Amino acid sequence: MSHDGRPRARAPRAGDPRASAPANGRFTITAHTSADAEHRSAVEEMVRGLTAEPKMLSPRFLYHNEGSRLFDEITRLDEYYPTRVERALLERFAAEIVEEVRPLEIVELGPGSGAKSGTLIGPGLDAGTLARYIPFDISESAVRESASSLLQAHPDLGEIAGVVGDFGRHLSAVPSTQGRRLIAFLGSTIGNLHPQEQRRLLTELRRLMGRDDDAVLIGVDLVKDRRVLEEAYNDRRGVTALFNLNSLEAANDLLGLDLDADLFRHRAFFNAAHSRIEMHLEARADVSFALPPDGETVRLRAGETIWTESSYKFTREGFADTLRDAGFSRARWYTDPDEMFALVLARPAPSRGV
Repeated sequence: MSHDGRPRARAPRAGDPRASAPANGRFTITAHTSADAEHRSAVEEMVRGLTAEPKMLSPRFLYHNEGSRLFDEITRLDEYYPTRVERALLERFAAEIVEEVRPLEIVELGPGSGAKSGTLIGPGLDAGTLARYIPFDISESAVRESASSLLQAHPDLGEIAGVVGDFGRHLSAVPSTQGRRLIAFLGSTIGNLHPQEQRRLLTELRRLMGRDDDAVLIGVDLVKDRRVLEEAYNDRRGVTALFNLNSLEAANDLLGLDLDADLFRHRAFFNAAHSRIEMHLEARADVSFALPPDGETVRLRAGETIWTESSYKFTREGFADTLRDAGFSRARWYTDPDEMFALVLARPAPSRGV
């Protein structure tokens, strides 16, 4: 699971006056997707996943309707350490990180409420270098929420240039750099991407950098004892199970189905061969249903699963290799004493042209 960086409300229509109107004199939003486009994309993605082998649903559907509230509850559970440990690392090291980079602007993918970026913005303003913050999210409401809270907390922040888009398709819409740039990709969201997707995204982030002294700050969940990993996704109160089953509500709403959640059970386990937690919905009995638009029938036998999420866990060596493949070097690691989680500050490799 990722904390923040997740889809919430639908994006505005491209061309809607809200898409470029300033919320105040220092806050603007531009939209590069639309509600209709995102709905079509979600339906097509869901149909592809349910007719694939193995059957799967994108992690984006976990956050449908009640899913966002359930995930917020998960982040407060004793078993779920990533949110808690990353927050502590940011509180401890944000000023040091900002002092090292001295960014003129901070770009954040998946800003959430702005709480995490706030730990970076305060020191940036104190250092007298930070002039612009660029939140990037699929949800206009998330961009507005983060901007509002940050402007209230930091009235001396010069400019917020929000971008509404999908980081898999619209990163080129990030405004041109005005100076030294720090890109923040926090919340262990990179772990929800498969290795090829991780490298592709990091390569795109590298292209957003105009200077060798730009940097990217990434939150990564580290490999640890299997028991700790699996307990984080199998909490005693069953909140994660409800979160996982919420994917079926997304399928019912988007595809007009009538799937009964009681026909499935939550499964989450650590796949050591691929260094990832996998979340699945396992059929308790034989299940069949018809998909639009042609009524194609999907059948699951008892015990067969729908794969709903992967959450990769990293070693230092493995993630360093991924960064190098994407054109980064000179990585600095900030970890807790138990090495549960890490913030990785990486710079572009000077030998790679922009």
